[in-house]
Amino acid sequence: MALRPLKRPNGMLDQFPAAILDSLSEAVVVVDATGMIHYANLSAEQFFGVGRARLVAHPLTEFVPDDTPLFSLLEQVMATGGAVAENGVTLASPRIGNRFCALRLSPIVESDGLIAVSLVEQSIARNIDRQMSHRSAARSVSALAAMLAHEVKNPLSGIRGAAQLLEQSVPDSERELTSLICEETDRIVALVDRMEAFADGRPIERGPVNIHQVLNHVRRLSQNGFGKGVRFVETYDPSLPDVHGDRDQLIQVFLNLVKNA
Repeated sequence: MALRPLKRPNGMLDQFPAAILDSLSEAVVVVDATGMIHYANLSAEQFFGVGRARLVAHPLTEFVPDDTPLFSLLEQVMATGGAVAENGVTLASPRIGNRFCALRLSPIVESDGLIAVSLVEQSIARNIDRQMSHRSAARSVSALAAMLAHEVKNPLSGIRGAAQLLEQSVPDSERELTSLICEETDRIVALVDRMEAFADGRPIERGPVNIHQVLNHVRRLSQNGFGKGVRFVETYDPSLPDVHGDRDQLIQVFLNLVKNA
């Protein structure tokens, strides 16, 4: 069976897109690159509290302050030519009051730079529900971090204890390696502790750190691991003062740099 085009009375074809937009429950305005309003649907009249004739041919800044995210999104659409969306945007002005909205902006094809802006008002309850979901996810991350910390620390304690026993039975020339094992297990425990602290929002503790000791530790780790066969040349300025930071994190940073090199 062949499909036939829908027949409409004369003049209705031109009005059909506007009729669709007027049937939408969300506010829709069409603006140009300067923010001038070229079209507004019925829901936009209700959103802004004025008639369509008062909206069209007037700048959007008459109704929404130009320092709101709406205008930065407009600039983004003009720069990229693509659609953008953002939830949880607060639009506030004496004319419209405080509105908590989801924004959708999309360029209109073959329209010489016009942009369709959709404004969907979101309830405070929905915002609270979203915040509760984020908090629930954060609690799950904290619980996972605590579980991982417990599971990782147990074998590390055994490794450190074995290294200490081994240190008592090896010659002095090899005790540097057992000492290194102990130091690294301590560092991993500290890293796990920081993972727990990051999950529950605790600040990182910083203090004075001797950078020469940090670099010397990194050299020892490298030479006894991935850097075997590599010649390390140490040229330090002994007059350098202590740096303010976290010793274990600095070790990890320099270890990554040496490994990448």
